[in-house]
Amino acid sequence: MAALNRATKATYVIHDRIEAETSDREDHTFCGIMFPVKCKSILPIDHVVINSVSVRGALGPLTVWVSKDEGNNGEISMNKKKWIKIYEQTHKPSFVGYKELDFSANPIVLRPGQVRGIYIHSTRRGDEAIVYDNKEKQKTHDDSFITILPGRAHVSEKVFGSIPIWGWGSAWRDNREFVGQIKYGAVYRLWNPSENMSFGDNFRGAARCLLMCQRRVDSPFSKLPDECVYYILNMCRWDWVNDTSDGLRRRQKSMRRLAQQAEDNVLDDDEGNFAGEAQMDSDNDEELDEEEEHEYMDEDSSDESEDSDDSDAASDDGYAWGDHVTAHDNLAYNDAESESSEDEETIPQDQLVGRESRGRRSFFRARAHIFNLFHHQVQGEVNAEIEGDHEE
Repeated sequence: MAALNRATKATYVIHDRIEAETSDREDHTFCGIMFPVKCKSILPIDHVVINSVSVRGALGPLTVWVSKDEGNNGEISMNKKKWIKIYEQTHKPSFVGYKELDFSANPIVLRPGQVRGIYIHSTRRGDEAIVYDNKEKQKTHDDSFITILPGRAHVSEKVFGSIPIWGWGSAWRDNREFVGQIKYGAVYRLWNPSENMSFGDNFRGAARCLLMCQRRVDSPFSKLPDECVYYILNMCRWDWVNDTSDGLRRRQKSMRRLAQQAEDNVLDDDEGNFAGEAQMDSDNDEELDEEEEHEYMDEDSSDESEDSDDSDAASDDGYAWGDHVTAHDNLAYNDAESESSEDEETIPQDQLVGRESRGRRSFFRARAHIFNLFHHQVQGEVNAEIEGDHEE
């Protein structure tokens, strides 16, 4: 019966304690820090269980909140009703070592691909409660299981408060990073035929070899039914045949590249179809004036140069004034899996340039098409007015 009722996930949390520790530059200290955490889908895991976070600073009366398990679509709500308090306790100051906030009695559970926000706040008076950093990169911490993303700091002594301690301005600061540790464990998915593609190349090769042996009449495994072979594989952990997280990561990136190439091919086909439609439209309608088109392009190029100058000026400034946000602005994050710099070097330069040029061509064609539609609509309204005047 056990072979017929195979488990789909492990009934244990891994014995190794996993600590995700961030960089610590002590750029700022204030009342709180809010940041998203994503569970990655590289390894065949069912979920991760976050049992504690560790912070340092003057601390005081601390609370830890987690956003509710809802679809985020790249944003986390700042509404207090969308959050759950999972920890509350007063701590003595700890300016050097991290102080662990253990909420294992009410842990945070993350499924692969899921993102939830963590909010740590202190009601202690002053601006030394919790240490955090300025945003330095797209990911505060990244390992095989979770990704910690940049978030925003809180400068109000009130939980989810909208008024800072000095009584005016914004109480939230974007582009800030969590400083501390997160301790968690992972529950693995177990092998089943439906989960085969979630496992590494070595494991899938071992499963295929075992099933091939079972099909041979002269093999001892031939006496076993399929369910028994499935049960044997179900009891094997994903890394027992020397699969690694790096290997699974490379495999996923390779699959993403193949998907990107397929998407590029579809875009190329769409470009050909669009060119044919544009040619038919040009036979029936007036063509755009060439000088006018060049004028639009020149305006775009000048706009781009101005934007780049503005961005450089902003980066030279020591303080990012755009980081001030109101309590009504949701916490936006970017959890897209990006290629590392090493992987980008392996992509031929002509392919990278080709993607950029195709994007610019698509933009200009779309703009010209919109201009055509707008021109025809205005011309139609003018003709209708002229006809109405003639009828009168």
